[in-house]
Amino acid sequence: MAGMNDGDVYGAAAAEGVKPEEILDFSANVNPAPLSEALRQAFQDALQCLSRPPDPEARELRRRAAEVYGVSPDEVRVGNGVSEFLYAIPRGLRPRRVVMPAPCCTDYWRASDYAGAESEGVLSSEAKEFALDPAQVEMRLSGTDMVFLGNPSDPTGVATPADAIRVLAKKFPGVTFVVDESFMEFVPETLGASLLGAPLPANAIVLRSPTAIHGLPGLRLAFMFAARPLIEQVQSAREPNAVSALALCAGEALVAGAQEAPALRQPVIAERERVRDELSRTAGIRVFRSQANFLLLKTTRPGLTALQLCERLLRQKVLIRNVAGYRGLDGRFARVSVRSASDNDRLLAAFREALAESGK
Repeated sequence: MAGMNDGDVYGAAAAEGVKPEEILDFSANVNPAPLSEALRQAFQDALQCLSRPPDPEARELRRRAAEVYGVSPDEVRVGNGVSEFLYAIPRGLRPRRVVMPAPCCTDYWRASDYAGAESEGVLSSEAKEFALDPAQVEMRLSGTDMVFLGNPSDPTGVATPADAIRVLAKKFPGVTFVVDESFMEFVPETLGASLLGAPLPANAIVLRSPTAIHGLPGLRLAFMFAARPLIEQVQSAREPNAVSALALCAGEALVAGAQEAPALRQPVIAERERVRDELSRTAGIRVFRSQANFLLLKTTRPGLTALQLCERLLRQKVLIRNVAGYRGLDGRFARVSVRSASDNDRLLAAFREALAESGK
């Protein structure tokens, strides 16, 4: 069914014969919090940027991002979403062999394949709720050129301490560690997961997007942080003028509001734990712990696949993501994002009805 495997709310709506806004979308990992008045005004002001071409070097936004994230402007570039960087990095660095902890974002595999690299997944243990085992990764790094690592990982939501990544980067200076921190704003700073805030290893690239925490995936804006030699190699593989003038202007407001992250994530964390507790008490579902704004779950009822569960929920106009296509996960896994309390209540009710179809 269209839209059932890739979080495509438009395809799901078309399959159901309804409008996209009639679907309650739990497949997209975005914060449901409303925009602040300051951001609304900033977006209104940013419309004036459309009357002139965008700065191809994104100078002002890079300067502001450098101040917030504690790097030099030469160590940051602005892109059209994290995906743009994910595909440009292997094109520019041309790795022969790429290792990635699995399960992980499917774009890591695709980007490596498109660049002609050999890829290997290091499967994390379900028994340990898919937490990264650095020793298992280290065993695969001989003869490896690049590591893709989601932190926290998608679809598991598991975060890895930055110290563990730094140790690996120091031991293997010839390996480029690409750390995707797309959902890091949902992880409390006290957990020490981000590589930012301290000097980056010379062989590390960090990707960040300020849009997820503000619930603005349609803006398509991301940052790449790395030492200048890596920056230059990746830049050689990027298309010029990839970021719109509107995104650049609006991005300045998002960066200026970076200090809002703790207040924005607290309601999400509270709802994430509530939803996890409620679903965990539901017969037929196992829910894994997460440090992001989404939850990985597994159907445990015999004969019930994730696809069937997704189809039953969609008939109730609730869309979750079937992640059976992620390497390392079988046909029983799905992912749900965290929305507002009222939306989450509707999700929980839809789950109860969907599981009731399976009988006792």
